[in-house]
Amino acid sequence: RTRFVYLYMPSTLMSPPTNRVVRLVVDPGYTTVSARTDIVPDIPFKHAANAVGGAGAHSGGRLRFGPEGFLYITTGDNHQPTLPQDLTRLGGKVLRVDRDGRPAPDNHTPTGGDPRIYTYGHRNVQDITFRPGTGQPFVAEHGPNHTDEVTSLVAGGNGGWDPQQR
Repeated sequence: RTRFVYLYMPSTLMSPPTNRVVRLVVDPGYTTVSARTDIVPDIPFKHAANAVGGAGAHSGGRLRFGPEGFLYITTGDNHQPTLPQDLTRLGGKVLRVDRDGRPAPDNHTPTGGDPRIYTYGHRNVQDITFRPGTGQPFVAEHGPNHTDEVTSLVAGGNGGWDPQQR
């Protein structure tokens, strides 16, 4: 039986560096992996420190399969104020894809956005869970210095994080 493992990892060997989700095949004894496939290779990575945090900060990074079988990927804003509202880039988002990285068919991404985006406008999503019985997704997200939040997700929805408007 083939066993797959999905990992969320930075790749500093790329230029510019990116975060990525990879799928690996694990042998039955759990001693070796093979057949690496990068299924989402283009998640923004903060490669240099700035006034609000160090390199690698605010990358999000929780992976979880939802009850409908799609993979949810949480990403962070990398301390970049325009990233959460930019629908062409994957930072500050919750992505929903199949096991090969293709967009889920009913993400309802706003026009012009990357179709892998399920929700956008997030600061730094750290966890995702699903309400038993309904499958409704909820995320836990870091706020600025305080005001962390739990947010109920709706396909195509905007989490509202837009530091340019503050």
